[in-house]
Amino acid sequence: MSKSRLYAFLCLIFTIIGGGMVATKYALLSFSPVQIVFMRLLIPACVYAALYRRWLPLPYRKGDWKFLALIVLFEPCLFFICETLGMMYTTASQGGVIAACLPILMGLAGWLFLKEKPRAQLMIGILLAVIGVAGASWFGSASDAAPNPLLGNLFMFCSILASSLYAVLTRRMTQRYPVLAIAAIQSIGGALFFLPLNAFFPLPEAVHASSIVSVLYLSIMVGLVAYCGFNYSLQQLTAGEVGLFSSLVPIATCFFAFILLGERLSSLQNLFIVVTIAGVVVAALPERKKTRP
Repeated sequence: MSKSRLYAFLCLIFTIIGGGMVATKYALLSFSPVQIVFMRLLIPACVYAALYRRWLPLPYRKGDWKFLALIVLFEPCLFFICETLGMMYTTASQGGVIAACLPILMGLAGWLFLKEKPRAQLMIGILLAVIGVAGASWFGSASDAAPNPLLGNLFMFCSILASSLYAVLTRRMTQRYPVLAIAAIQSIGGALFFLPLNAFFPLPEAVHASSIVSVLYLSIMVGLVAYCGFNYSLQQLTAGEVGLFSSLVPIATCFFAFILLGERLSSLQNLFIVVTIAGVVVAALPERKKTRP
């Protein structure tokens, strides 16, 4: 796949993930955070288990179990639970401000652990994207209550920190393991981790239809489609490049919130959305090659 198609593919992937934040709000109407995380992992785990012949046997190397276990720990375990808890205690706009830090953390992690030297053009794009996302999120009008914004924002920061470390590990492991195998290990390992924890949370007395639809969206669109695409992108691009497009997540969240929750975008939000798109375009433009006279 060409680089331009990969960039377009990443836009679609992170738009789907952005919709997952709104879906989580609906799912919380009926289920606890642990139940939501388990259910969003259960369907992908069953699918990958049924397709085991496509990703087994693994080309395992001695000592790789530590990296594979950390991938499962960082994402889905820590990322999903922290993101879900964050949506319980803070607003979508404040959560979007925290999520705007993800490209910086992914680029920084790629530089520190993978020795991926960021291009100046990429850094300018990341800066513009972060400014745009932060501004669009900050000036948004939240429709949901925030009982403890400080705690919720802390959970959101922990989720993007876990996602950054996950991206670095996945970037490394996809050089040796198939993308499908990494996704299968994530889903099956995460489902097994959360399965016993459900015993501590009673089943809901009433379940909203919107909650069921939201869990299915989180399971199929985010858990299957988006994460397979995300892992494939990390195999083809640097962590910094992939992290840049995560700036579209809060923008997509604002869009879905406008469509589904009736939230309006202000003039300032629209302005910062344009800044974000400009950042993505700047980073996606091919680098000019220096020619000798």
